[in-house]
Amino acid sequence: MKNFLLILSFISLFSCHQKKTEENSTKIAVLKKKKSEKRNEVYISVYDTISSFFTNLWLNEMQAMPDMVYLGQKEARTSITVPTENSIGIKGGDLKNMIFYSLKLEKGDSLLINTRNLSVNKSKKAKYPIFNIPNSTRTWSEINWDYILYKKNIRTAAIVIDESDYIRGSTLDWEKIYFNSITLLDSLKAVNSISNEFYHTKKINQKLGFANYTLRVAKNQNTELDIDSLDITINDEELLRNETYILFLKNLVRYKYFRKNKRVKPSIKFDFINEEETFLSDASKQFLLNAYLREIYTKEKFKFEKYAIKFNDITNNDSLRNKWSLFIAEYKVNREKLNASNRTIGILTNLVNDNQLKFEDVLSKNKGKIVLVDFWASWCLPCRQELPLLKNLKSKFSEKDLQVIEISIDKEYASWVSASKLENLSNEEDSYIITNWEKSSLYKNYNIKTIPRYLLFGRDGKIIDANAPRPSQIELTELIKGSI
Repeated sequence: MKNFLLILSFISLFSCHQKKTEENSTKIAVLKKKKSEKRNEVYISVYDTISSFFTNLWLNEMQAMPDMVYLGQKEARTSITVPTENSIGIKGGDLKNMIFYSLKLEKGDSLLINTRNLSVNKSKKAKYPIFNIPNSTRTWSEINWDYILYKKNIRTAAIVIDESDYIRGSTLDWEKIYFNSITLLDSLKAVNSISNEFYHTKKINQKLGFANYTLRVAKNQNTELDIDSLDITINDEELLRNETYILFLKNLVRYKYFRKNKRVKPSIKFDFINEEETFLSDASKQFLLNAYLREIYTKEKFKFEKYAIKFNDITNNDSLRNKWSLFIAEYKVNREKLNASNRTIGILTNLVNDNQLKFEDVLSKNKGKIVLVDFWASWCLPCRQELPLLKNLKSKFSEKDLQVIEISIDKEYASWVSASKLENLSNEEDSYIITNWEKSSLYKNYNIKTIPRYLLFGRDGKIIDANAPRPSQIELTELIKGSI
């Protein structure tokens, strides 16, 4: 029960103290006015009283890593607009207090986030996010399901947060957590706080979640388990598009065929399911191979194209085949943009005009200004945290005095494009991605081993500070003022 790895593996399964200031009330009213609109975006905002709030943003199923969003007074940004034509997801939490939440947002949703203090034991309080989507038909209880269940789990000691050693001392009683979820769903349904669809969907997902936990324990402890006792229908075609059900099938495969193996590469599981007789029906097999192919893309990318061809030959599911055909075409285009033969080592290119420049050219065209160069990447959490603060810093100086250059070292072109859109950098001419980063003279000349990293150049193009302070540090502002 105290196994930390099990806690991490279970994360994905999981009215308020609102001091309504005049500004926040106005914000809600504005969001409600947009109720009938279905814009190709999702708007996310935090209350002005929140100092800092972090969450992970999942824009599509092929993301290897989530986009990271920081909002709040401390972060110099209280809202963000996410362009999308599909639903997106946010996931986050607080490991110290065993808080984990996830929320699906539909195209056109406007999400307003507040926080509420909860007592998790005699001496500790935790801040839990409270969500409001004024232009959604979902009820408050549906949107804040994770919060309601967490409160019940704390109250019934299904989750116990240790006073001192929060990792080794805290405990989670998964059987009680499952029981709590079912009784809570029944009680909310009885008072019409949730819809029939939410009730039935969440109920099967909670059941699947507990089955997944049981399978993981049996697999990790190498113990015999009566699969029928899980009371889950194998090869239920109505559930094949349910991610929690696919996870159940994957855990069942691991338990039945790879119980004694600690780590098994997704390509090995793909080949096994493809070539061997198993408990899977043909439809289940294809959806499971689809899931393994996604894992190959994120964990064994050098094998991806080979297995994508295999999958295309195997599947007779047109929707799965078409999905991968579109993705592979985009994947090849994006890869070529970073690996084209005419894009030599260290070349910078942007999204505005696709110009190909050397770093020296960029410096030269900005001669006469102070130039601050920011090295970042979509996957770099501290980099993303600094970006809104960097924009705030830039606004303090005249364009004739200070030029900010953004250089991404991303190896995934699509990830850079996505992050650039979220950070409002896609229309900036001086926001670049660099090719063959580790082999570039820029990397070697300035010994850039970690990011975020900032270089500050004077009006004459000569380096002032090869390891300048971060935008969040007042020293950077003072250094720029002293250099103008």
